[in-house]
Amino acid sequence: MIENKHRILIVEDEVLIAYSIKKMLETNFVSEIANDYEEAKLLLSHKVFDLVLIDITLSEGKTGLELAHFINENISIPFIFTTALTDPDTLEKVTNLKPCAYLSKPVESVNLITAINLALANHDNIFKIEIGKQTYYFQSKDFLYAEADHIYVELFLKSGKHQLLRTTMSHLEEVFPAKYFRRINRSVAINPFHISKIVNDKLYIDDKVFKISKNF
Repeated sequence: MIENKHRILIVEDEVLIAYSIKKMLETNFVSEIANDYEEAKLLLSHKVFDLVLIDITLSEGKTGLELAHFINENISIPFIFTTALTDPDTLEKVTNLKPCAYLSKPVESVNLITAINLALANHDNIFKIEIGKQTYYFQSKDFLYAEADHIYVELFLKSGKHQLLRTTMSHLEEVFPAKYFRRINRSVAINPFHISKIVNDKLYIDDKVFKISKNF
């Protein structure tokens, strides 16, 4: 089913190359295309993706290197560079940004699919929360939503093993992988992967209904 496929954002300013890559991915993944930094940033800020393919030399405004920096600082999802540049200066900058892979153009389908699958397999979906002397481990996609109540936050998990933590929403925002933890109002954060529908300012996860605040 399409819902179970990983979502890939292709950031490429050459239309023919972008659609060629999209064609390579269509059997295994769901993909969208952004042609420049601003479009990619907008999509990443409003949709959930599992991985980003980034062309380093984007024709409009900021480069793919700057987009990678934005991803590292704000979203924490894996990304792969696709480029024809192989000079030492570019390679040094690329290494510092810690991509999952660096593919030279023209990109071959088998290399692309292999690199994506390895990046997704190696991306850490298990995270830990340290509170005082206690350390809690969670699987990202098991997390449904969190509700704060004074000095406690209760995590509701798909497995049914809910956890009450003496902590704050702000602290959880720092330690959770960003793509799995989105605040929708002052006291509630949700996992976007488990949203069943959104109607106006109401968001639905399973049989729970939450109100989305304009501030978030």
